[in-house]
Amino acid sequence: MIRPIKECEIELCVSVIRDSFLTVAQKYGFTEENAPRFTAFATTKERLYGKSN
Repeated sequence: MIRPIKECEIELCVSVIRDSFLTVAQKYGFTEENAPRFTAFATTKERLYGKSN
């Protein structure tokens, strides 16, 4: 089921998103240095809150 997240769930969502995309990053050799905007490295609680970083 897809539903809007609650503010109290943002930290958990960041963790799930980062962990999920990290497997792809590892498979293709993406790092924070060579692909800083890749989802595994660019997802933060501030971005999910809609705040600028």
